[in-house]
Amino acid sequence: MCLKKNCPLSNLGNSDGICCSCERKKPQNHKGAHKSYRDFIVRTNIDLIVIAFFIAWLHADTVRASETSTMAVDGGSGERESDIDSLEVEAGHDAAEEEIETAYAVLFPWFIEIIGVFVYYALSRWCHQIPFTAIMFLIGFCIGFCVDRVKPRNILLESSYIWTNIEGELIILIFLPGLLYLDSFNIDIHLFLQSFLQLVVFAFPMVLGGTALTALVAYYIFPYGWSFDLCMTFGSILSATDPVAVAVLLNELGAPPRLKMHISGESLMNDGSAVVFYTIFSSRFFYEFGLDGIGEEIGWGKGFALFFRLAFGGAAIGLAFGIGTVFILFHLDRRLSGEDSVIQVVTTISAAYLSFFTSEILAHCSGIIAVLFCGVTVKAFGETLLNNLQLTHHFWEITEHLLNALLFALGGSVWGEIIGDQTYTEGQGRLFARQDWGYLALLYVLLMVIRMFLIYSFYPITKRIGIGTNWKESLFAAYGGLRGAVGIALALSLHAETIHFTSSIPNESAQMSFRTSTAKVFGFTGGIAFLTLFINATTCGPLLIKLGLVTPTETRKKVLENYRQHMIQFTLVEYVKLMTEDRFQTVDFMVMKEHIPFFNEITYDKFMIAVQKYKDITPSKGYLEPSIEHVIPYLYEPETSHPSNDEKVSPGLNETITDRRSILKSSTRRDSVANIRKNRRRRVATVYDLNEVFDEKEVREERMIFVHILRATYHRLIEHGELDSRGFMPYSMFRSLDFASDAASKGMPLNDWDAMQAVSNSWVRPAEKLLHRLFHWKEVFKRKHKFRTFDIDFMEIFVQVRQALVFTRAHESAQNIFKREFVSAGSDALTAAEKNVLDESKMQMVNADKLLNSLDKDDVQVIKSHYVCQMLLNKSAYYFEKLARRGLITEREAGQFLEEIEEYIFDVLECREISHKHEMSLDAKKKMISSIPSYMLRGSVNNTKERAQVVAADVDTAQPLPV
Repeated sequence: MCLKKNCPLSNLGNSDGICCSCERKKPQNHKGAHKSYRDFIVRTNIDLIVIAFFIAWLHADTVRASETSTMAVDGGSGERESDIDSLEVEAGHDAAEEEIETAYAVLFPWFIEIIGVFVYYALSRWCHQIPFTAIMFLIGFCIGFCVDRVKPRNILLESSYIWTNIEGELIILIFLPGLLYLDSFNIDIHLFLQSFLQLVVFAFPMVLGGTALTALVAYYIFPYGWSFDLCMTFGSILSATDPVAVAVLLNELGAPPRLKMHISGESLMNDGSAVVFYTIFSSRFFYEFGLDGIGEEIGWGKGFALFFRLAFGGAAIGLAFGIGTVFILFHLDRRLSGEDSVIQVVTTISAAYLSFFTSEILAHCSGIIAVLFCGVTVKAFGETLLNNLQLTHHFWEITEHLLNALLFALGGSVWGEIIGDQTYTEGQGRLFARQDWGYLALLYVLLMVIRMFLIYSFYPITKRIGIGTNWKESLFAAYGGLRGAVGIALALSLHAETIHFTSSIPNESAQMSFRTSTAKVFGFTGGIAFLTLFINATTCGPLLIKLGLVTPTETRKKVLENYRQHMIQFTLVEYVKLMTEDRFQTVDFMVMKEHIPFFNEITYDKFMIAVQKYKDITPSKGYLEPSIEHVIPYLYEPETSHPSNDEKVSPGLNETITDRRSILKSSTRRDSVANIRKNRRRRVATVYDLNEVFDEKEVREERMIFVHILRATYHRLIEHGELDSRGFMPYSMFRSLDFASDAASKGMPLNDWDAMQAVSNSWVRPAEKLLHRLFHWKEVFKRKHKFRTFDIDFMEIFVQVRQALVFTRAHESAQNIFKREFVSAGSDALTAAEKNVLDESKMQMVNADKLLNSLDKDDVQVIKSHYVCQMLLNKSAYYFEKLARRGLITEREAGQFLEEIEEYIFDVLECREISHKHEMSLDAKKKMISSIPSYMLRGSVNNTKERAQVVAADVDTAQPLPV
């Protein structure tokens, strides 16, 4: 037994006398020197070392003897042995190179995904109308075009080469289940069932007609001599539509639900039927290779039987997996368990891929139809069983984004290889010559004509069944039939399988002919996908508006204006709520009007309605009088006379605004910066003495709970727009709670203010300065604002004041929650431990107030005013985000409002004005309030006159809170 105190192995027997944890010997009675030698050998592992050397020597001796006997058998010839060794070395090098190349396969997909991040950022900021998938296809094209032209190939091109030569069946198994499940799960079940007959017409007769007409174009117009089975395969590939880009546009513009159902539902159904036709005709095409076990001669009767087996078999398998998924979701019923929610998401993705694999590979049915019916079944019966629906949607949206980016980049890469490749044509020039580009343009036009012809041929039927349609919606559906993910995946699969199968054909000419044909098929498929994404997708928006398929402009403007007025009232109530806090009672309303343009629309009556509304929604016990002395003078207009602007403006306040650079010379500014830097040097030394241990168990537990409340309060302030969610300020605040939690666990008093200052004054401060400087230059160039020197000193004061204000607010809120949760039932008394924690929290607030009092009052007042402006603008943004989440406004409409608010927030952050135009002096405000009839000051503001007599020039002159 080890004698070292608290040793975890002290209770374990150890015959060697050594504790492996503390390396301390047990007291033993040794019987001779041999015992000590044995202990030494065991402790130093000499015995193991000797055994290892002996085994190595024995192995080397055995190998040497084997080599000697081999040389004797070979007649003592050393040259043959040397040749064998060299061949083994070369084989080892080849295996190593093959292993390295296999590892390179990881690079291409994740390189594409990170490039996709930059593409998304650029498109979402500057070129919103261009589809994301089109740019990814173009990037893939550039990579593929360089594969055979850059010598030697780098790692990225090697990785791309591995992916472009992947098996066709594997491509379908990787991409299609993940892409199709979200579309089927997002579908409106009610409209889907109502329009099912229409979707069947879109999916089967129209797809078959489109396949046949496209095949006729390829057979009679194209000069390539393709067989009719390959032409039908080509037609089935191009009959699959991709509504991703158009669906996003429809949601943004607020298109009618019927049109969205026709676009998305048709795509889902015709994807399944297109794959069914592809399976039939590609089997007939592979049969032309003349290889045993490759392809099948399918006649009309067998073709119809195969069609029904693929379609109905896939539907049955999808229903079975959907019901099984619903059963599993039903039993994962712990809604408060985050792990149950994660397992539910895992269940959905497993069901999607397993249903596809079972149907496509094992049962030889349609995997796409299986995934479709699985997703629809889970949507219909399992959506309410999901513990966290938002988590499920977010996961599938991430999956769809990853797969779309990789698939279109992969398709573009293969397209780039084919466009510039000369290996298929045996020296006859490029695979895709000038005339092929002309045929590509002709094919694009003819496909548009074919789709238009088919849609209007079935229009008399689709108009009378299901949920109906009209000629405008039919025209848009014809124009919006983009080609994308499914078509590219099928074309990739066809080309990859052709290369794989034809490698067994002994005739090189026939082998090259088949490969050239499928390469051209993919070339045309990629070209059509690229053209529809760049032409149709970018022009669908204007066409939708031109056809009048979105809400009429005037009507929609009235609705949006109504929402805007509600937003103003909501923001105004939030402003009244802020006016109840001591820290903001001196904020001038003129600053609000300067930086929040829609506050210029506020009248006296609107403001008083907001005051009354705040009183109505606030419990009487928690109601506080708002301080409106700095608001009323700007809103009340006497019936007889109006003071002139000269009377309203205090001396010197209506002069030219002084830039912050001129104020840098003031002594108060220099004193403020000096105080900040002095406090920084004092605090950097140490925050807590973690070696000190207290024995106050109850107080220790209360402190830990209070720190947890503070952390939750910071998160709530972020949600309410009072604390930025990004940047170094929230980092320093949350980091200070980590230190506070460590100290509380040691029994030390609450001291998170000094911890926050210590964190802020470490590497965070220089990084924050650099970040603010970069942000400043970025926004200046982005918005082309007038050049303004970046003020480092003001930034330091800005950060300190913001931290102090948020810190004080968080502690006030945490104290209220703490008292509410820990007060004894039926009594208002707190225990001594609880009082001790509250006193420590109040002391932290005093420290924050001391910092505010040590800074220049003008700077503090400006930062407070701008802080209120930013909070109110954040709350306005939150209002529009809430409307968008509820589906009351479209994403594009919400985006327009949010961009406007973002501009206002930037102007607030860049403002350096000590005073604003038409800002009243304190005496002018008192005079104006005294002239207002008492009956005009109704309800909660009857005491405004009295409060105006004692209003202070700045809230920072107030005494610190008592502890």
